[in-house]
Amino acid sequence: MLAKGNVEVTDLLCATPPAIPEGSHAMTQLVELPPADPGLAPHRHSGPVFGYVLEGKIFFELEGEEPREIAAGEAFWEPGGDVVHYQVSNPDSSNWSRFVAVCICAPGVDMITMLEPEEIVARDHLRHPSARRHQG
Repeated sequence: MLAKGNVEVTDLLCATPPAIPEGSHAMTQLVELPPADPGLAPHRHSGPVFGYVLEGKIFFELEGEEPREIAAGEAFWEPGGDVVHYQVSNPDSSNWSRFVAVCICAPGVDMITMLEPEEIVARDHLRHPSARRHQG
């Protein structure tokens, strides 16, 4: 933690992202999920995403990682590119979840691309064993 005068700075997450292509841009988003909302279908981001949960909790799954809950006050990141983001939902049936996401967007590529059903099935073997949905 860095402290100077009355200012305190606490590192929440340190990560080495992939190289950021020239011409990329960044956007900061507030994402709000109603109680028990399933969130987005499987998708990928054109570049890395850094997030911080402001309120509630989210259920989060990246390709190859065990799905997990991330609570208010915790940070997360994902590399983007070819890595699939399978789940970001609100597991709480009574309260909203809110998080801030800072997205680095590759030039000429949409920030988010939804997966087609065939690709979800074809990539299932890349998911953490606890999250696999298809045999094959």
